[in-house]
Amino acid sequence: MQRTLQTNIYGLYLIKLSKWFMLIMPIVALYYTENGLDAYDIYLLQAIYSVSVAVLEIPSGYMADIIGRKKSLVMGSILGTLGFVLYSLSHDFTGFLLAEITLGLGGSFISGSDSALLYDSLASMKKEHRYLRLEGRITSLGNFAETTAALCGGLLAAAISYRFVYASQAVIAAIAIPASLMLIEPPREKITSTPGIRHILRVCRESLFVNLELSSTLLLSAIIGTSTLCMAWTAQVYFVYMGLTEELITPLWVALNLTVAVVAAFASRVVEKMGKRQAILSIVLFIPASYIALGMVQLIPAVIVLLIFYAIRGYATPLLKDLTNSHCRSETRATVLSIRNMIIRFGFALLGPFIGSLSAGYSLSFALKSSGVVLLILSGAAAWFVFHMLGDDFKES
Repeated sequence: MQRTLQTNIYGLYLIKLSKWFMLIMPIVALYYTENGLDAYDIYLLQAIYSVSVAVLEIPSGYMADIIGRKKSLVMGSILGTLGFVLYSLSHDFTGFLLAEITLGLGGSFISGSDSALLYDSLASMKKEHRYLRLEGRITSLGNFAETTAALCGGLLAAAISYRFVYASQAVIAAIAIPASLMLIEPPREKITSTPGIRHILRVCRESLFVNLELSSTLLLSAIIGTSTLCMAWTAQVYFVYMGLTEELITPLWVALNLTVAVVAAFASRVVEKMGKRQAILSIVLFIPASYIALGMVQLIPAVIVLLIFYAIRGYATPLLKDLTNSHCRSETRATVLSIRNMIIRFGFALLGPFIGSLSAGYSLSFALKSSGVVLLILSGAAAWFVFHMLGDDFKES
C-alpha cells in the first residue's frame, strides 16, 4: 500500500494502541504489593517516572522539531518496549526504578511528537479543523484498548501470574516500533535559528511568558493533565485501600475506561453542544472536586464520582490540546507540547508523593480532600487566565 500523509493517522492509531493496551493497569498496585512495595513506594516510583520524563521532555521535543517527529517516535517506541522487558524481569524497588526510568525516557520521545505529527499532517492537507475530532478518536481508541486490556490483564493475572502480564505488555509495546517506522514526516516550517540551548530557552520564554495566549492554554492544560494523570494512580490506590481484589478492580477499571472512550469518540460533538466556555468550566470545576468527593463518600458514590470524572476527561484532553495547538507555530510545535507535558510530569512528581505522604501520616481521605482543594484553586485561576486572554475565542460558545 502506498504511504501518504493520510496513512500517518493509522500509524498513530497503532502507536496509541500499543501505548494504551495496558494489560498491567488492573494489577499494578497488586504487583507492587506482591513484591514488597507500599503506597508511598508506588507514588515515589511514579514520581520518579514523571521526573525522568520531565527532565527530557523539552530536549526531546526540541530534538523532534530539529530531526523530525518520526525519528523521535521510533526512539520512544524502542525504549518503551525495553522498559516493560525490564519490569517483567525485576523483583524489587531498584529493578522497578530502572524500568520506570527507561519508560520515562521512551515516553519523553513520544509525548509531544505524536500530537505534533498529527496536527502538521492535517495542516499539510488543509484539514486542521479535524484535529479535535481525530484527537478525540485517538484518545477514544486508546481508552477502548485500555478497557479491553484491563479484561485481558485481569484474566491473565488470575490464570497465570502478575509477572506474566508484564511480559505480555512488552510484546504489546513492541507494536509501536514498526508502526513508527512506517510514518511519513509531514512538510512544515523549519527552525531557522541556530539550534542549541539558547534557542530552547528562547522558545520556553516565549511560550510561557511572552505569548500569553499560548501561556494560558499551556497552564490550564498542564493543571488538568496533572489532575487526570494522578487520578489514574489514585483510583488504583483507592480501590486497594477499600480492600478490593483484582476480580472487583478489573470490572471497575473497565467501566471507567469505557466511559472515557465513548465520550472521547464524540468529543468534538460534546464540545460543540456545550460550547467551549461551558466545557472548560465543567472541566476546571468537577475534575478537582472529584478528589474532594472521593475523600468524603463511601465506595458506591465514589464509583459514580469516578464515572463522571472519566466522562469529563473524555473531552478535556482533546479540547485542551486543540486550544494549545491552535496558538503555537508549527516549527516549534513539538517543543511547546513537550513544555506542557513537562509541567504535567513535574506536577505529578509533586502531587503524587504529596497524596502518599498525607495518606501515610493522616489518612487517604484527608490526602484526597487536601489535594482537591489545591487543584481547585489552581485550575480556577488558570481558567480565569484563559478566559481573560482568549475572550474572543469564546464569544460564540
